[in-house]
Amino acid sequence: GLRDLLPLIVGIIIVAILLISWIRSAAKQISSAPRPVVGGVGAPPMGMAPVAVATTPDARLKWLAKAIQMYVADYDMRLPPMRSATQLQPLLMPYVKDPTSFIDPTSGTLFGVNTSLSRKSMKSIRNPANIVIFYQMQPDPATNKRWVAFLDGHVKQVDQKQWEQLRRTSGITQPSRKKRVRQP
Repeated sequence: GLRDLLPLIVGIIIVAILLISWIRSAAKQISSAPRPVVGGVGAPPMGMAPVAVATTPDARLKWLAKAIQMYVADYDMRLPPMRSATQLQPLLMPYVKDPTSFIDPTSGTLFGVNTSLSRKSMKSIRNPANIVIFYQMQPDPATNKRWVAFLDGHVKQVDQKQWEQLRRTSGITQPSRKKRVRQP
């Protein structure tokens, strides 16, 4: 009877105590993990999106370019379908985690997307460092320049003359419609 079950009951209690101890230890490690810097590009753990979203256009574009690179790595070096920024958003959410990443904080509009790259293989693109993937829809009124993100992940601020040349080189035929988005 009960004497036969006693070793089993003791074993279950020991396993439960060990499991609770292990869960508490893991919770402490998670809660003490470093958090990224708000307003810039912090250093989240490998493969994780930042906890706080960057607040400058260049930092947000950098995160979006990184998200594209992660997507491409997961999908056999092929870019996602991107007929519009709205179509692209749900595909990149697993990588950026926050919908405000897609919004230009200067204008409140979605960043522009190079739709000519939709579903292209990265192998077919000769020089990713010269191809714009995301861009500010309008130049910053303070500098009269716009931030652009390139397929290789770097970002750069360009004047109107540079933008026109990059737009042609990158295959951006016409700017997307400006879509104002309400920030949370």
